[in-house]
Amino acid sequence: MKLYKKIILLGIIIVLLIPILGLKSQNKDKLELMMEMLHDANASFIEGDISLGGTLLDQDLDIKELEEIGDSIKEQLGIKGTLLEGQLVNLDQLKEGYYSKEYIEDGNFNQVMIQGMDHRDNFITISLSSYAVEGQSGETSLYINLINSEQFIENNDIIVEVEKIFEKYNKPINVTSCIVGSISGNIDMETNKKKILEIANSVKGKVVEKYEEDGIVSYSIFSPLIEEYIYTGDKKMNLNIALRHSDIEDETYILIGTPIITIGY
Repeated sequence: MKLYKKIILLGIIIVLLIPILGLKSQNKDKLELMMEMLHDANASFIEGDISLGGTLLDQDLDIKELEEIGDSIKEQLGIKGTLLEGQLVNLDQLKEGYYSKEYIEDGNFNQVMIQGMDHRDNFITISLSSYAVEGQSGETSLYINLINSEQFIENNDIIVEVEKIFEKYNKPINVTSCIVGSISGNIDMETNKKKILEIANSVKGKVVEKYEEDGIVSYSIFSPLIEEYIYTGDKKMNLNIALRHSDIEDETYILIGTPIITIGY
């Protein structure tokens, strides 16, 4: 249930960001840039998260039509395995050679969600949602998320494949990328601030907004080295860096997102 809520939330974030994001997609250089920032922070890579999505059609579709599109995308992205009978409980089921498919039909709302692994062991979620509005044409949106704890830059080719899908429907795509890293031990708040500023300076970034609370430091930054941007108030931003300490693991976690961090701190 928690995973499902995360998927819905990120889908909403992506759709809301579409009108203010540039239409150029993320590229390999940007993913490399994020990894360089992680390296500059002397942090170990834990996980990469790439989210892609937007409106696919200006009309509503039924479950069968959504499933046909979803199955086609599943093949295009190379999701492997046999369809799982029953509900997906944990990721181990996908690692054992299965993929899952779930349906929601609720009045004017339809959704098909496919989850599985590809040959790089990316955990991929494909979510197609469609709703009808009385007297109007409705809308169908596509959201794709991939998570990997082993690699990040190599997934640029998946971004290219999803771009092709949106080009086919003549629709813009929004891409957000996040990486999580860790630094052993506790780093005090002032050192965290200094570290973020050093990373920002390495990409010629300007801090436009700060958030500090309960051991969490989060800065919104604008860097000319990153093409896309969104607005926070009346200021442009395209890079989000946060640090927090976990007393349980005695680790300081660093999160880097473009244009924003879309995973939980």
